[in-house]
Amino acid sequence: RSDARVASDVRRLARLADNQPLPIPNKLAACVFTTLYLGTENSGVETRKRSEELAKEVGARHMDVRVDSLVAALVALFAAVTGKKPRFKVHGGTIAENLALQNIQARLRMVVSFLFAQLLPWVRGESGFLLVLGSANVDEALRGYMTKYDCSSADINPIGGISKVDLKAFLRWGADNLGYPSLAKVEAAPPTAELEPLAENGEVAQTDEVDMGMTYAELSVFGRLRKMA
Repeated sequence: RSDARVASDVRRLARLADNQPLPIPNKLAACVFTTLYLGTENSGVETRKRSEELAKEVGARHMDVRVDSLVAALVALFAAVTGKKPRFKVHGGTIAENLALQNIQARLRMVVSFLFAQLLPWVRGESGFLLVLGSANVDEALRGYMTKYDCSSADINPIGGISKVDLKAFLRWGADNLGYPSLAKVEAAPPTAELEPLAENGEVAQTDEVDMGMTYAELSVFGRLRKMA
């Protein structure tokens, strides 16, 4: 595509007039990119900080949204209908209860994401809608480590075909070469869904690799094997 066509597309997406200069990357991000941190009482403080830092480096409009009230409403609805209130495993619940409470949070994040994607332009006095980006990777899909109708159900999943091992390498490269140093902190942090209660010291107790029973390095072997005849 020609430079003129790309420039035209950028102006259209950023709602700029034909005679307006093209924005620098972080200003363009502010026009087209909104990030939501959808935390609960099970979310770690450091994760919240990293999300804010990265959004600031990119230039995205960032919002910190707590969804605890939504989770509590669904649990209360279930308890009112069945007379049974599910508990996390660390609180004496069964595996089924524990998994259901995690899935509620994961699915609500996607519901909230689509709500904001549809209505934020209206809030800002703009037309149209936003697309929801997902963050599921191919390793987790192959392992089945995912929740139906969570981030796997986004409009676009930019890393859906990428191995976690390759993704971590790209994050390190991006931190060094793209001007986003907080990516190094993201890469160094143990991957976690943060859907189970925090430890007594306030630290995140749940990690993806423990949940799956294998490391991402081991899991990436599945990705390579699927390509072999």
